[in-house]
Amino acid sequence: MPARKTDQTALRDALDPRDVLLSLPGIAVMNTQHWHADSAASAIREAYNIPRDTACAECFAAADILAHIDRFARGQFVAIRTSGPGAGQAVGVAATMRTTRLPTAPALPWSEAIGDSTLAAHEPEGDWLYGAEMAVRPDYRRKGIGTGLYRVRFDLARSLNLRGWYAVGMLMGYHNYADHMHVREYGQKVIAREIKDPTVTMQMNRGFRAVSVVTDYDDEPQAGDAGVLIVWENPDRS
Repeated sequence: MPARKTDQTALRDALDPRDVLLSLPGIAVMNTQHWHADSAASAIREAYNIPRDTACAECFAAADILAHIDRFARGQFVAIRTSGPGAGQAVGVAATMRTTRLPTAPALPWSEAIGDSTLAAHEPEGDWLYGAEMAVRPDYRRKGIGTGLYRVRFDLARSLNLRGWYAVGMLMGYHNYADHMHVREYGQKVIAREIKDPTVTMQMNRGFRAVSVVTDYDDEPQAGDAGVLIVWENPDRS
């Protein structure tokens, strides 16, 4: 009797080149499939340094990721290792939904904006893309994976002829300034490009327009629970 395949081997063998949206060295970016759910959930926890046995109400679990796929399959993405001992493992995750809520409306806290962990607020006919999650395992950062996950979401907004894509980028550099500056002041200086923030400045450099500081957006102590509303208008919309 042949040996039973490990889950990781099954993931690797399930990779169909026709599903690959973007290829990077040793990495394939593709739409999340049902068999990626466990690995994708682990990638999110590792990205935020949260152990598997620690409660995390804001970490998408495998069941949540399955629900995302069922709601909006085209809006869910993973970066998968295609070679080496970790072949088949998700090293990056991005989750999006569609919404009719305009980016000019008052910003909602993250949990309200997405509805719940299953993206219950997704509107199938929404003409804006909303960024719900973006995570890359620490060992795989600065390898183009984040850039690739942004690229496929820009492509998605164009292919669906959406008005654009918006999100709230967390001010992850704020903890370095917290002793002498309120998070709102820090965010405004980031928007004005007087301070470089590792998340929001990067998003601005990718083509997003930084609009305003959003306080009490999500439970993230390093960011002072705050972020910046970022908006990208689709230049190809017809």
